[in-house]
Amino acid sequence: MTDSLSVLLTNDDGIDAPGIRALYDRLSADHDVTVVAPADEQSGTGQTRTFQVFDYDERDVGYAVDGTPADCVAFAVAGLDVTPDVVVSGCNDGPNLGAHILARSGTIGAAMEASFLGYPAIAASMYDWAFDPEGDWEPKYDQFELPAEAVADVLPSFVAGDLLPTADYLSVNAPATEHADDPVRRVTRPTEQYELRAEFTENGVNVEDRFWHQFLERDVPDPAGTDRHACVDNEISVTPLTVPHTVAGGATVGGLL
Repeated sequence: MTDSLSVLLTNDDGIDAPGIRALYDRLSADHDVTVVAPADEQSGTGQTRTFQVFDYDERDVGYAVDGTPADCVAFAVAGLDVTPDVVVSGCNDGPNLGAHILARSGTIGAAMEASFLGYPAIAASMYDWAFDPEGDWEPKYDQFELPAEAVADVLPSFVAGDLLPTADYLSVNAPATEHADDPVRRVTRPTEQYELRAEFTENGVNVEDRFWHQFLERDVPDPAGTDRHACVDNEISVTPLTVPHTVAGGATVGGLL
């Protein structure tokens, strides 16, 4: 039994998504969990904030906000006076991998918002090899039990500063429960692979990111140690990250151009 922590829980799939419920059920067994999550899906919103009035209402599990994941973190801290020991975002129903993907993810955006506010954060995502990009994607609660356990395992030591202490937040990508049995946890870095293809049609142009096709085919060019490579090997990828916008090395700050 670990010491109880104050956990602020949000996501980008919406407060009714099975992934956030699985995380809530697992984390609330050991910790004091406050849920502040979007009322509806907010995938792909990144760290977008709504600089206007937005509505919210109380639900059985917490607060539903008519805004983005970053709005939820801001509202919890500034509006509800929540002072969490850690912010957890997820569990997303799909992986968040790759340097070019991270800033676009609402799941990651909530963790970034927390980091800028000075709170450690964990962004959690689940990947499922049965996913069909051409079909209906309806993940089930049970699929998130292993990812939720992975978050519960790393959370206390990360908050205590014993695990990856230089990180502002962690991006955890874990396989769906039915696709792994006690997978290893690997510290990774975001892959920098990025490939676009353009297809011209009579209605315009479709610019396609080949990243996810390669991932689902489990045939990736990424080197060992990267997040997508670890997930293709059915591992739990734990990527330690810092909030962005560090000044480029070698720049003379304060000088004139």
